[in-house]
Amino acid sequence: MTINMRLATGFGVILLMMLTLTIIGTSQVNQIDNNITEINDINSVKQRYAIDFRGAVHDRAIAIRDVVILTNASDLSDTISLINELNNNYQISHEKMASLVDQMTDHERSLMKKIDKIEEHTLPLVENIIAAKRANNIKHATMLLLTDARPSFVEWLDSINQFINLQEQTNHNLTDKTREITSSFELWMISLTALAVIIGAVIAYIISSKIKNAVGGEPQEAAEVIARIAKGDLTTEINSCCPNSMMASVQVMQKELKAIVNSIIDSSQELSSHSASVASGSQQALYAADNQVTLTNSAVTNLANMSHSIHSVASAVKQTEDNSKITAQLSQQGSQSVQKVATEIGGISTTVKATVKQVNILENHVKNIGDILSVIRSISDQTNLLALNAAIEAARAGESGRGFAVVADEVRQLAQRTGDATGDIEKMILQIQDNTQASVTAMETTVPQVESGLLLMDEANQLLQEIQQQANDSLEKVLEIVDSTSVQVATVSEISSGVEEIANMSKETSLSLKNNAQEAVALAELSKTLKQYISYFKVN
Repeated sequence: MTINMRLATGFGVILLMMLTLTIIGTSQVNQIDNNITEINDINSVKQRYAIDFRGAVHDRAIAIRDVVILTNASDLSDTISLINELNNNYQISHEKMASLVDQMTDHERSLMKKIDKIEEHTLPLVENIIAAKRANNIKHATMLLLTDARPSFVEWLDSINQFINLQEQTNHNLTDKTREITSSFELWMISLTALAVIIGAVIAYIISSKIKNAVGGEPQEAAEVIARIAKGDLTTEINSCCPNSMMASVQVMQKELKAIVNSIIDSSQELSSHSASVASGSQQALYAADNQVTLTNSAVTNLANMSHSIHSVASAVKQTEDNSKITAQLSQQGSQSVQKVATEIGGISTTVKATVKQVNILENHVKNIGDILSVIRSISDQTNLLALNAAIEAARAGESGRGFAVVADEVRQLAQRTGDATGDIEKMILQIQDNTQASVTAMETTVPQVESGLLLMDEANQLLQEIQQQANDSLEKVLEIVDSTSVQVATVSEISSGVEEIANMSKETSLSLKNNAQEAVALAELSKTLKQYISYFKVN
């Protein structure tokens, strides 16, 4: 599971619990609000109207009693007016109560019907009592009051009291229910909050442990290690707590990189040694080639002189014999010199081929380093992307994700420094690859030239052997020169042409050896440059 998914899961669980707590709290608060609304805005209003009913009925009961017992006409009139006023007040409250009939229960509607029925029965009795009183029929009025009106008023008040008590009981039940909801809501709040804190702490610990296991240690320590490696210090001791962590991978990379750098150092030293040998061999071969040119030029001069004096061979047989001996010696020396040159060129060819092979190996090592650096860059980019996603998710979490944001930012900075260091190493590796490729090209160019010089030396050696053989023949047949002057002139002309060709070949060989010496110097400079680049790394 990625860091992004872990953070999303952790915050998702916490947010889910917060959402659950909010939903439960909202539901409980709404239920409490509904109960309080029903108590205050419905039941209490109905109870207040019922109390108005009771007051109006109670006062009318007293007033109707007074009507029966009063003897003063003025007081009687006032009492009857009071009864009418109380009846009007009752009707006003009754109309208001009727507007709430839709919010009443069946029991409440039943009580209201009972109250209305009693009212319909009692009001005519009140009118009859007042009429009897006005007719001065005190006995009938008293009988109606005691036998009919009194029980009706008692029943009427009892029904109203039942309605009032019902509202009071309903409010009491709603109050108890509200208190239960409040108590359970408090328990829910405490339980879910404690659970959220525990789960948050566990998730934070798990994510922190996962990040530490993925890094292999503290991020700051990993950053310092990678920074030292980026500066070329491959001697840093790396300790990783987990075998599959980034620090473990860096440890393996350091080990492999150290081995590669040591191999490059050894190869550069070997290259330097071979380049010195090639330079020394090239100088020796060049010296031998210069001697060969001098000898061939001398041979050409001698042959020219012999050609001019061929017409006086008869009188200079002795001199010709001496010249033939000298020619034989010079030919032998030239043949030996050419053989030495061929041997030296063969050694140069072998050395150059070995140098090309070592440089090719060096180029492959450098390419391997480039591949490893590409893997490091890929790991750095992925780590940077993961750190950025973790920072975004932590930022979305707000205050609770601040700690995760700090960790994510440190990981991102670590990945950034890793990428920068990898880029610097890649630049150096690319420069080494270019220089190595140039060395390979130069060596591959030198090998054919050296092999061509070797072939020329073989041809020159064969020609010198032929010259030596001809000189020996000339010495043996010097006494026959006079008789074969015309044949000797032709032979000398051919020898002169061959020697001139050898002289040209010697010049070409000398030029090739000079180029070879220059390439050897360039190879030595390349070896020095390679050592300078490798000195950036510290392996001991």
